[in-house]
Amino acid sequence: MSAWLPLILPALLAVGIIAVLGLPTAFALRLRGFALAIVAVPAAFAVLAIAPIISGAIGIPWSFLSPVAVAAALALVLFSVRKWVGHPRAFREFGRLLPAQRFWLPLGAAAIGGAATATTLMLSLKSADAISQTYDAIFHLNAVRLILDSGNASPFAMDLASPGNPAFYPTLWHGFVALVAQLSGASIPVATNAVLFTVCAVIWPIGVVALGQAIAGPATRVAIVSGVVAAAFPNFPLSLAGFGVLYPNLLSLALLPFVLVPALQLLDLGWARRALPLSSGGRWLLGIGALGAAVLAHPNAIHVLCLWLAVPVLTAAMRALRGGRIANDSGLLVLPSRSRALRGAFAAAGLGAFGAIVIAAWYIGRTSTNPWEGGHPTPFGAILDAVGTTPRIEGHNWPIAVLVILGAALVALRKRQRWLLGVSLVLITFYVIADGFPTSEWRTFFLSPWYNDPWRLAALVPLGALPLAVFGASTVAAVAGPAIRRASRMFPGRNARARRLSLGAIAALFLLAATQGAGAFAGVNYVSSKYEFDRWSPLLSPDERALIERLPEHVPADSVVADNPWNGGALVYALTGQEVLVPHTGGNYDPRITDITSGIDRGTPEACAAAAALEVEYVLDFGREFVFPETPRAEPYFGISGVEDSATLTEVDREGGAVLYRITGCRAD
Repeated sequence: MSAWLPLILPALLAVGIIAVLGLPTAFALRLRGFALAIVAVPAAFAVLAIAPIISGAIGIPWSFLSPVAVAAALALVLFSVRKWVGHPRAFREFGRLLPAQRFWLPLGAAAIGGAATATTLMLSLKSADAISQTYDAIFHLNAVRLILDSGNASPFAMDLASPGNPAFYPTLWHGFVALVAQLSGASIPVATNAVLFTVCAVIWPIGVVALGQAIAGPATRVAIVSGVVAAAFPNFPLSLAGFGVLYPNLLSLALLPFVLVPALQLLDLGWARRALPLSSGGRWLLGIGALGAAVLAHPNAIHVLCLWLAVPVLTAAMRALRGGRIANDSGLLVLPSRSRALRGAFAAAGLGAFGAIVIAAWYIGRTSTNPWEGGHPTPFGAILDAVGTTPRIEGHNWPIAVLVILGAALVALRKRQRWLLGVSLVLITFYVIADGFPTSEWRTFFLSPWYNDPWRLAALVPLGALPLAVFGASTVAAVAGPAIRRASRMFPGRNARARRLSLGAIAALFLLAATQGAGAFAGVNYVSSKYEFDRWSPLLSPDERALIERLPEHVPADSVVADNPWNGGALVYALTGQEVLVPHTGGNYDPRITDITSGIDRGTPEACAAAAALEVEYVLDFGREFVFPETPRAEPYFGISGVEDSATLTEVDREGGAVLYRITGCRAD
């Protein structure tokens, strides 16, 4: 456990930042119960998304004061208009909330799944300062360092891959990590993992409990099984903690339940209006704010929402065209104030607008490189993996699959809930296209927003299966309820309620154990393989990290180190703050850099001249084992990778095969 002690303070600060930035909005709207958390979380991330843009535009260095000021201003504005967007009058008294709508019960339910997820992450990462041994980790860790050095966390200022020429890049994740590092004094790897734990074990379970109640109703058993189910699918959030590593995508998907809940309220589907009491204005406010936060975490959220909401939007439009009652702010079914013709006109306009959004999203969001291929020779294998709830991950999690199938059968019998089958079918279809079909133009047409990547599509399958699992598990809980009450009478004691609660807790733990099993084991195996820290690590070995940590002892702070980003040398910047020649594997850098990295070991005139011009005095040699084995893009760095004998370079420090050299053999002209 001592390996995890450094994570405690940064993780608590990460949760505290969300509370401090989000609760003022919730209090300004006079919200009560679990609605406080459901609104506070996306509000905090909306503030964290907006504040860097404002502070960057006016030249204020990025610090906790910037988002606090934005949060306070937002709360004041909402307080002045709370009459229209605040808590519905029928629910303003706390005593009128159902137990599952109050604060602690659903939050405790979310904590069940959060604890399970945190445990799997601890088993996978093994230490608080673990670094993902993956390609994208280089960019994400160095981006945090750039924010700390520049004081600018704006998505319009990120120039890590093109110094002096910033381009839009979603920096919500990186700005959040930078704040945690500033406030806690933790290293960038520890701060990154603190935010990773917070998103996976706090934000995601809260959103799942909210979504579960919006779909299956504000019942105690629904809240509890939703918390359990939040940790039951290894493909999300666990797989994205390893693959990539795709931190911004992970955050974006974790925020989607906070978008889906108000979306279902606006569409009047499921139990959404009865589960979360919000006014009409409050629904729009929550939906827009959560959508903005998710999109600024990663724009791919738009494409995921298009898939998830396609069938619900069509269902709501068809119901509007047929007429009938709708749920009011209190969730009661009432006759609509608008005529059937007017509702039909709004439905047609809504369908047209949604279709236009889908077309625009696929056109604007198409990517130029789509190299990923599927892993199955036929669609059947991909379908089996999706049904087994572990696409792209070894093995199948059949207990949760049984709950999903049971939920699908129950939903199929309920006419007003069948749209949920459509949601799951759409997401599974896109995954099967990605993993069960060969490369083709039609496949790229559908999958271009995800680079044709089966891993990214596999992470979406739980978003469709999760509501079905909640239905299945809550039905099992409802059937088991009378048996638990009868069993409680078998034990002596006067407090029957305490006995029922104890047996209910045991049943919840049994459900948690049953749904974790093979899925958690497979997930831990996969993620831990991306964090293996030994001499064969593809990005950073123990010898290389030890040498980096000693680097400040030998290299002056104003010196530049020539590095090969493909073998982990670029992480010098994230771990020490020392400037490196190439902070990322891909980008638009000074062409003279290639002269240095390809010829400094031989002391070519071009390399020496470029080193003098760019003030490069040191070379870091981590050999020729790259994060992508045998990649041709690493060849321009062979002059500083695997150097054996060089009259230009003098060894300064060594740890195993990792060597720090100083350039000493270049002659001054």
